[in-house]
Amino acid sequence: MSRLSRRLAALGVCAVVICPAARGQDASDSAAYRALTQTPEGALGPLFDVSVTGERARSTSVQVRYGIMSFDSHEYTHDFGLSVVVPVGSASVSATGGYYWPNCTDNACNSHLMASVGVAQNLVAIPTGRGEQRATFDLGLTAQLGYARPSDTTLVSGSVSLPASLVPAARGLRLVPYVAPGVGVGLVSPDSGTEAGLQFTFAAGVGMLAHGFTANVALSRVFLKGGNWLVGVGISIGDR
Repeated sequence: MSRLSRRLAALGVCAVVICPAARGQDASDSAAYRALTQTPEGALGPLFDVSVTGERARSTSVQVRYGIMSFDSHEYTHDFGLSVVVPVGSASVSATGGYYWPNCTDNACNSHLMASVGVAQNLVAIPTGRGEQRATFDLGLTAQLGYARPSDTTLVSGSVSLPASLVPAARGLRLVPYVAPGVGVGLVSPDSGTEAGLQFTFAAGVGMLAHGFTANVALSRVFLKGGNWLVGVGISIGDR
């Protein structure tokens, strides 16, 4: 477990500090940032699913999601989403529809619909502690593809992340802290040409597990100089 923890910590440090600063930024970086933050991958917080909880859902659930990101002290982007999560074997498959709504003071920003599909899987579950203090260290994998078409521009995005979480023993209400370093790609295709690039991503949050109900709050970011953090929340209703 110690070796796995060290590798995970190194990946997290790379995503937060080292890797985003290791190279200069250009038009491809800006394209990746735009495509990721204007599709569900970066416009909404992470899904609270089997990749985080390590627990296979017994039935389909619906997650209502909201994200907010600031442009500056007076302008914000509000993002709304609805995700359907379906268990498939030990994994889960999700489909998300949403609305990207930038609230600019000069009304110069345009809103648009967005959508994504994703798959999530638990990779490792390591028991820690004994008795009532027992918990599980979980490592998962998520992959998503996103799409939006605002104002004659096509946005396509993709992302992969490795959520790591500490899941308490199954008794009553449980709080699950987690981090999720990852990487995303984005493509912007306006009439004047196409730009595509890659950016590192990171999320950290706390989820709540209860019978038939989950809630989740997280901070997430697509790394670009001058970019901002997103605050995302989600509520899920469905039998666990």
